[in-house]
Amino acid sequence: MSHLLEIPDTLYTALKEAAAASGLNPVDWIAAQLPRTQIVEGPEAEKIVGPRTLADLFVGRVGRIRSGGQEHLSEECGTKFTDYLEEKRKAGHV
Repeated sequence: MSHLLEIPDTLYTALKEAAAASGLNPVDWIAAQLPRTQIVEGPEAEKIVGPRTLADLFVGRVGRIRSGGQEHLSEECGTKFTDYLEEKRKAGHV
């Protein structure tokens, strides 16, 4: 069963832009925004399985992603950044 939804042009333009930025079409983008507890029936039920985007995958999580490196990127980041900029300035690249 299909339904027709009329929305203002400005809202539709914003919807298309948001969907395109996520690599989805407008209908799939809307479906990705709905809570996963919604009941989906028919052939569409097979399409929506698990998270659709990285944002969906990490929703509700707090913290950082460990990249596997041993360095502690958040320690002394201000000092490291200013030292880096100073090196670039001395080399004439900034």
